[in-house]
Amino acid sequence: MNRRRFLASVPLALSCLHAGAVLARVPAQPGLRALADSKSFRFGSAIDLQNISDPAACELYVDNVNSITPRNELKWKATEKSPGVFSFGGADRMVAFARKNNMRVYGHTLIWYRVPDWVSEITDARALRTVMNRHIKQVVARYKGSIDAWDVVNEPLEYDAPDLRNCVFRRLLGDDYIRMSFDMAHETNPAATLVLNETHLEKKSATFEQKRGHILKIVEDLVARQTPINAVGLQAHFRPGLDRIDPEGMRRFCAALKDMGIGVYITELDASCHFLKHDQGFTPAAYADIFRDVITVAAEHGDLKGVTVWGMSEKYGEPDETETDADGACTKRINLYDDNNAPRSSADGVRQAIEAM
Repeated sequence: MNRRRFLASVPLALSCLHAGAVLARVPAQPGLRALADSKSFRFGSAIDLQNISDPAACELYVDNVNSITPRNELKWKATEKSPGVFSFGGADRMVAFARKNNMRVYGHTLIWYRVPDWVSEITDARALRTVMNRHIKQVVARYKGSIDAWDVVNEPLEYDAPDLRNCVFRRLLGDDYIRMSFDMAHETNPAATLVLNETHLEKKSATFEQKRGHILKIVEDLVARQTPINAVGLQAHFRPGLDRIDPEGMRRFCAALKDMGIGVYITELDASCHFLKHDQGFTPAAYADIFRDVITVAAEHGDLKGVTVWGMSEKYGEPDETETDADGACTKRINLYDDNNAPRSSADGVRQAIEAM
């Protein structure tokens, strides 16, 4: 980092802390943000509301990323818990944090199968479309000029199957709900980058190859109908000992999207340690390979628009109660920093991938 950039970053770093708080010691190796900025590359992290008032957590974000994704504050359950009653307090604070620290904001998410009960209980197609249109336009309009990219539809396929998910939107509106969602978002903010976000698109198995094929068919149909879609998001939640990266499948998938003029984002990159008992040869150093390889394949064969890790430090992560290993030793997802805020090999993997761009 040159002197001018360093001096410019000081007030930005200080702006995210409470008055009188003292910055933690700067890491010996420069954070990833300077490298990403030097490549004009979007590198971000999911962030939780409590992180922006924690000095040590805040420093990690300021030092490492130029983009943030509010993990929960923009979801339907947070923004419209009751019909037509919108609440943006948490999301507004996130956007203000990003603005003060010269960061971009990636919006997550507009249409997802996990909605408030009152939405799931709608039984009339016309009523659901009206509600969906109101929700998308209210949220996107509020952050026009502040949020430049959106996961418009999140996880339209079943988690471990290549089939469209049986959610309320599909039950009442059919497969066309995906096109409707993108049209509604584009009408509200034509300048926004609109993304279709999905799980397991980077992994090796016959099922996941079928998922890639189904997503390509959805995108092909949207493009043929001139629906404003700009990119596909590859979530990239890895489970070492269970998952393997599929470089060849990723290469074909990303290249096919690029041929259609569609970009890719890596949107939720992290790893799990819950299945390591199935891979006795795995060491913590191998997290670098996972993080590096998925970014590198996407960058070399697709139009990679950005990378987001799904959390900066395990110290601030929520317990992962759904996947605790037998001895209880693993309770959180693997990020760039461990539970003591010491950098993991995953940070080296990201650095290597960005340096190679």
